[in-house]
Amino acid sequence: MTKLTLVVPTYNLSHYFDDTLATIAAQTEAFELWLIDDHSTDGTAEKAVQFANGIPMFHVEQFTAHQGVSAARNFGITHASGDAVAFVDGDDRLHPDYVKTLAQGFQADTPAVAVGYRWWSQPLDQRDHYEQISQRAMFQQASRHGSEVGGYIWNKAYSLPALRQQQLLFDESLTIAEDYLFTATFVANNPGIYRYDPAVRYTKVNRPGSTIHSRSLAERRVENQVFDQIYRLGEYL
Repeated sequence: MTKLTLVVPTYNLSHYFDDTLATIAAQTEAFELWLIDDHSTDGTAEKAVQFANGIPMFHVEQFTAHQGVSAARNFGITHASGDAVAFVDGDDRLHPDYVKTLAQGFQADTPAVAVGYRWWSQPLDQRDHYEQISQRAMFQQASRHGSEVGGYIWNKAYSLPALRQQQLLFDESLTIAEDYLFTATFVANNPGIYRYDPAVRYTKVNRPGSTIHSRSLAERRVENQVFDQIYRLGEYL
C-alpha cells in the first residue's frame, strides 16, 4: 500500500495543538510525520518535540526565524520519504482513518486522492467509497470556491514523485490562496484518474486570528489575482 507522509506546519497553536496531536496519534495506518515549527513562542515547538520523541518515523524541524506556512510545507515536501504527501493544519482534527483512506485510494494512474471534509458544510453523500474523477473535472473542483472536493490541500494526498518531477512547491510570496494555486497547478500538469472518498475524514477548526479570519483588503486583491492565474491554467485542459 502507498506510504504516506504527513506534513504539519505549526506556529503558536496554543491548546488547539493538543487535540490535533491526539487525532494524529489515533491513526489506524502507519505513516511518516514531519512537524515543522515556524518559530513558535508559546510552547508549541516543545509539544511537537515531546510528541515525536522516540518514534523513528516522526520528525520535528524548528525554524530559527518565522518564515511562513508555505516555507514550512516546502520543507516537508523536500524531506518527505513517502510515496505521497498530505498536508495537515496544526489546529484541525483527523478521523482515525484519514491516513488509511488517502493511502488506499492510490492506484497506478492516480495523481492525487481526496477525502470528504467538514467545515462550513459537509458532503451530502458521506458513504465510504472511492469515486473516480477525470483531470478536467478535478481541476473544476479545485479551481473554485464552494466545490465539494475543493482546492484546499488538507483533504488531499499528492503523489510525491509527481510533485518532484514537476518541481512543484508552494509560492512563499503568497499569504493567501497559496493552497488553491498549489492544487490547481498540480492538477493542470498531471493527467490521470483522481479518486475521492466523500466520507468525512478531516474537520476544519475555525480558530480566531487564523489567516482565513484576518484577511486584509490587499490580501483579497491578491487572492483575485491568484484565481486569475488559476483560470488561465485551465485554458489548456
